[in-house]
Amino acid sequence: MIRFMTDSAAKHVFISYVHEDSDAVDSLCAVLDAAQIPYWRDRGALGPGDAWKAKIRQAIREGSLVFLCCFSDNSRAKEKSYMNEELTLAVGEFRQMPPGRTWLIPVRFDSGDVPDWDLGAGRVLSDLNYSDLFGPDHMANIARLVTTIHRLTGEKKPDAATALAAVEQAAEADRSDLLKRLTKEMLLDPARRIELDDLVSQEVQRVMAVLNDSGRVAGPMTGSNDQQIVRLAEEAQELVRLVEPFFFSLQVAARWGSPDLMMPWANGLRAFVSATTRIEGGVESLLALRHVPGVVGITTAAVACTAGRRWGNLKALVIDPTVRDRYEQKPLSLLEATSPNKSFDSSGWTANALARATLQDKDIKDALEDFTQRHDGKYHTPEAEWLHSILRPVFIDQLPDADTYAAEFDRAEVMVGLLAMDGTNLRRATNPDGWINRSYWFGRATWRSQHSHGNPLEDYGHELAAQGALWGPLQGDLFGADPDRAKAAIEGYSEDFNRIARNRS
Repeated sequence: MIRFMTDSAAKHVFISYVHEDSDAVDSLCAVLDAAQIPYWRDRGALGPGDAWKAKIRQAIREGSLVFLCCFSDNSRAKEKSYMNEELTLAVGEFRQMPPGRTWLIPVRFDSGDVPDWDLGAGRVLSDLNYSDLFGPDHMANIARLVTTIHRLTGEKKPDAATALAAVEQAAEADRSDLLKRLTKEMLLDPARRIELDDLVSQEVQRVMAVLNDSGRVAGPMTGSNDQQIVRLAEEAQELVRLVEPFFFSLQVAARWGSPDLMMPWANGLRAFVSATTRIEGGVESLLALRHVPGVVGITTAAVACTAGRRWGNLKALVIDPTVRDRYEQKPLSLLEATSPNKSFDSSGWTANALARATLQDKDIKDALEDFTQRHDGKYHTPEAEWLHSILRPVFIDQLPDADTYAAEFDRAEVMVGLLAMDGTNLRRATNPDGWINRSYWFGRATWRSQHSHGNPLEDYGHELAAQGALWGPLQGDLFGADPDRAKAAIEGYSEDFNRIARNRS
């Protein structure tokens, strides 16, 4: 929708551009519309000659709280344009404003330079902070621009869901960068906690709508065995793309927040895992894929928290939330209700195809043929290899070095395994004669520990022995803050870990 403001004196954002950039300006205006920011952008309804000049001058001088000048190769190629006239008027107004006032904001639709218009006092237009509405940071920069405009106009900020909807309307790009940036902006601002809660809840609802869609799991699974594997792998990839914005937001919250702020993301993880416990008919292999969002979310939380030593956050995110299982009388922890191996068939073909396709940037069909036709060896831990690869972009800011990321991923993986073992030990203590359904949280660290990449399990054991009750995870109230429980978990987990590691050496 293009909004033309007939009352030029009404307070608004003035958008100056050349006609050839109308499509880009349409996208920008879609954001402003959704964010309920009034703007002036179209001189088409004005008369020719001095009439339009007078109206434009009035719109700039009397009603414009922000002036956006939009540049591209189209505008740079024009020696004469109405935009130049508008910018001349705007510069004259800007020169009369107090130093430091933010009013004139350049916008770039491509990577070309902002022109060096003389602003007086030794300043030029290119000296001002500009907003890049193109490229991979397009969405995040739109969000930042909207936030800046609201601050300058003194208007109430739009709710987070509206801002997100506006960006979706303006571009088909990924939501992840925007959600990450909004989480950073809102997380530590008490005045915006409700907005952030709504934003995260919206993402969770979007995912749950897919997980609760019975049509996705109804089947039938047709075609050859290889074709079915490719379909399952593609479904897994689609689920990850769906939940990726939540993971980016979760990583920021787990890294920078405190336990009392984790509820929106903990509720999301609970919802994802709960979706796997409901009784529902369908194709078993498709039903199993519903474990993917929860498993990737738990892994995201674990890596962010262990790398940042935010043990209290880890407890709030993956230990405190519980789900109901149809086979259990008592609630289950998330780590008991799901695990990486529950997401895929026991043959490992789907997980191996996914891992190969992701690690080598291949089509899934070609990746599967590496195993079935070219007889390449399978991965020791395909689920973990896949998780490690798909989460790399989420942690590129926190862990930019690849080796450090790999080491922290191992530490997180083992810590999750220890916490799962602690849950198993607690169940055994309360039901010594009952059957305990253990979750299988073993991954890359089992084989990497045998190839000179360090052994996080041994490291945790040494840390506990040296620090006792002062050990970080105990200070974060993991293992019930009980050194004996932590020691028992390490000893119990070590039995399986070392056995598996020996088989992979």
